[in-house]
Amino acid sequence: MQIHRAQNRVRDIAAMAAGYCNDQPGEPGGGYRHWRCARRRRHRGLHRFRNYVWDAQGRTEYAPVDDFPSQPWDRNGTPTRRQARLDQDRRRAAAEKRAAARRARRDTT
Repeated sequence: MQIHRAQNRVRDIAAMAAGYCNDQPGEPGGGYRHWRCARRRRHRGLHRFRNYVWDAQGRTEYAPVDDFPSQPWDRNGTPTRRQARLDQDRRRAAAEKRAAARRARRDTT
């Protein structure tokens, strides 16, 4: 995982240095962690990764085109440390909620 994170950082830096937008879709809007906008910096309109587009809020939508732009630096689908920590916190909160519901059901019977 560490190697993939390092590769992703290097590829992000290379893409930004080459003039790509490099934006990625937001967490609640859909999309994948490794998607990066393949358009040039300061482009007009929606961000695009192959056949998917997203707006400033990160909401993704399927919008096929015949000749989609593609960055030469594909990313690994590995979460960043922050994303992994947030996922772990979310899973822990859900498990605690389920445990509380089980205790409540057990206590009422």
